Amino acid sequence: MRILQVIHGFPPYYMAGSEVYAYTVSKEFNKNHEVYVFSRIENPFIKDYELIEEVYDGIPVYRVNKPRGDYSLRDKYLDENIDRVYSEVVKRVDPDIVHIHHLSHLSTNIPLITKEIFKKPIIFTIHDFWMFCVRGQLLTPEYRICGGPSIERCTNCLSYLYTRKEEVREFQKHMRKVLESIDLFLSPSHTLRNFYIRMGISPSKVIYSPYGLDKDKIKYRKKVYRQGDPLVFGFVGRVIPPKGVHLLIKAFSTIKNKNGSVLKIYGEAGKLQRYLEKMGDEGVSFMGGFDNREIDKVLENIDVLVVPSIWYENSPLVIQEAFLKGIPVITSNIGGMKELVRPGIDGFLFEMGDELSLRRILEKIIENPEILNSLSVNRDWLRSIEDDVSNIVNLFRRFVK
Repeated sequence: MRILQVIHGFPPYYMAGSEVYAYTVSKEFNKNHEVYVFSRIENPFIKDYELIEEVYDGIPVYRVNKPRGDYSLRDKYLDENIDRVYSEVVKRVDPDIVHIHHLSHLSTNIPLITKEIFKKPIIFTIHDFWMFCVRGQLLTPEYRICGGPSIERCTNCLSYLYTRKEEVREFQKHMRKVLESIDLFLSPSHTLRNFYIRMGISPSKVIYSPYGLDKDKIKYRKKVYRQGDPLVFGFVGRVIPPKGVHLLIKAFSTIKNKNGSVLKIYGEAGKLQRYLEKMGDEGVSFMGGFDNREIDKVLENIDVLVVPSIWYENSPLVIQEAFLKGIPVITSNIGGMKELVRPGIDGFLFEMGDELSLRRILEKIIENPEILNSLSVNRDWLRSIEDDVSNIVNLFRRFVK
């Protein structure tokens, strides 16, 4: 089978959750099928919309150059130049099926082109709320959870783009047509599946399909803790406000007696690092960015992972990667995070956005590290990438003639 994957970013240039998953799936597809990737880069040294062809880790990748930003609502979801380049790639590849992961920074005309012009079936793996919320995370500009898309809410939220209600109405009408063109949605969390159904997508078109993981790249480690042992708490991911990293730094830094415990932040902070450093104390260290292929080495340095996101999330890969390593997780008690962590078994839940609630859990573990010995972090329940891709291929066959 010839498969074209569409993703807004692809390694080694982009390594957030959806990009890492798309790469992992592509690697597995490539064992028994022809797989190609259509993605973007942001290279100001070459022409806008120039198409770069390369092979990355054995996978043919077509990267279209889009270095400029999005300056209007329309820019965020439509780009006729992307449409043109994508059409060229589809002609070359002539895929049996198109598997879309994300359309941000590309063009939402891609599904319509795929279906109406090239008559190809489309499977769409959902990674966040972007198809309904151009911010992707269903958060207001004040980083509060939004009640859901509406003309009024979206117009207010996008006021920084000088968006008018008519534009929001046009966007929603267009996106409804795009959503209708997709044959099947795969949702890694019940949270996201339920949201899509609530937004009017037929339940039969949205299948719950947990992420598969490359279990071989992370080695399980079982540690035994004693009273008084210093601990390493870790944050791993994008250093941005919706991920709640500031909440974690504040909560950890206000603990008076840390018994030598520290907090390590793994992720590229850029200019934000100076602001975050001022929030923390000497126990907080910024470790910089890393290649996800080195995730096992990163996790080797962590005793407890903290995922303090202030949005629903989908199904954070980093939580599942921590479980593969045998590391317990502290996370917010909402959305896809809550679905993954079982309190008292493989981690702890705190009240989302509540610094005091998080600090109490951190203090509890610091005061009694032996509590970690009572947890049972089991990697066996996590889905393998082999099982995931086998299931996806079977779904593909329902639509490939």
